Amino acid sequence: MTTWWDKTKAWFKDSMTILWARIQYIVGILAAGMIAAFSGYDFTQLTSMDAKSAFKMLCAVAVAGILTEIARRRTL
Repeated sequence: MTTWWDKTKAWFKDSMTILWARIQYIVGILAAGMIAAFSGYDFTQLTSMDAKSAFKMLCAVAVAGILTEIARRRTL
């Protein structure tokens, strides 16, 4: 009997990398949609971030990179 976790892993071809890539794809699409919806298409506010916000963004990108590297080296 296959469990829901086995079915989920099969959907991603038993690859943590494919799972992570699809998560990043969905989150990226949602984030872009939210930015477009709530910014009024005025993107100048995104370029004028203070140092604290820029550091948070850099940390988020770094964490995503680390998780991507871990996923690339392992499979579930």
